[in-house]
Amino acid sequence: MDIATSPGQDLERTIRRELMDAGFTVEPSLMSADGGLGVWHDPTRGVVVTWGTSADQLVRHATIRSAVLLALRTVLVEAGHQVKEDFNGLELVVTA
Repeated sequence: MDIATSPGQDLERTIRRELMDAGFTVEPSLMSADGGLGVWHDPTRGVVVTWGTSADQLVRHATIRSAVLLALRTVLVEAGHQVKEDFNGLELVVTA
């Protein structure tokens, strides 16, 4: 039995697969675990990608966070997606 999916859900599934193929750990739920990625479809914005780490680690390791986000952006853009940052760079939003 085929289950109909929306274009946003299809994009989310595609992004999850592309990030896993690139070697990232993509969490199965919305919330990212320490060091993993949270990926979900937000109907008002697009597919949201976040890198999970605790709040104190986020402040302490700003350079690492920047490197991870650059790597994520590079993988997504090279796959042909449109990507923008949201929430002061804490989220990447993919719209196509």
